[in-house]
Amino acid sequence: MDDDEYMLPPGCKMSILPHPWGIDDAVELALFQDHRYAFFFWSSWTKKLELDAAPPALVSLDWHEDLVAPDETEQQALLAINQDDKREIALFCWEELNQLNDGQILASAFLNLIGDIYVVRKQIDVVENVFQDSQGRGHRIRCFDTIDELVAELKDTQIERVFFDVDLDYFTESEDGSGGGDNVKLVPDEEIRAALDPSSELMLWIFRRLAGMTIATEPEFCGGIANSNHLVSVVSETLFAPQLLADDATWKHLENTKA
Repeated sequence: MDDDEYMLPPGCKMSILPHPWGIDDAVELALFQDHRYAFFFWSSWTKKLELDAAPPALVSLDWHEDLVAPDETEQQALLAINQDDKREIALFCWEELNQLNDGQILASAFLNLIGDIYVVRKQIDVVENVFQDSQGRGHRIRCFDTIDELVAELKDTQIERVFFDVDLDYFTESEDGSGGGDNVKLVPDEEIRAALDPSSELMLWIFRRLAGMTIATEPEFCGGIANSNHLVSVVSETLFAPQLLADDATWKHLENTKA
């Protein structure tokens, strides 16, 4: 039996959930430490879609912008990937993608695995407004200081499908210019619950269009494994029931609709 369908990179976990908008469909959620492994899942999920239109847009919450563009050598490596071989893609994520975990977004855009890009971040760098992929298609890049600003922008788009990406270090405060550091602090739990409230404008917009969700735990930027695990717990309590990665997991707002 060809087990490529079940191939995951080491340390990555995945859950198949009912679609959060209540439609007759399923959606996959992936959890991992190193953010670059999102590339593996975006590749897999986009391949499953019938791409008669643009691939799903990306909406990301992250302390960092993670918008480093692939250089010419990296572009050639990306073009050489056999996108039908999950082992090759998993190995590429581990060995070839930027080890700083800040290149996965534009590497994915370069191969048109994601569409336009929307990032709420705390680090502020100067980035271009449009990124051209390997075929010359433009991918719009928009960065925001707050979720409210993101929502206002999303309301004016015609996006039909979206990948929702959360790096747990978004829910930290740090005086270090690179994030993390010795004095990193977690934001109050109430702030996390408000950001991901299933009844919030953001999550209702996401739920309607969700084509996949990725969560990067990045403990080194959360102040350590205990902090990262705490953030996982709060996210799980906010969005999932009985809990994230449980055998019978579902979205919390759908819990009472299970057969």
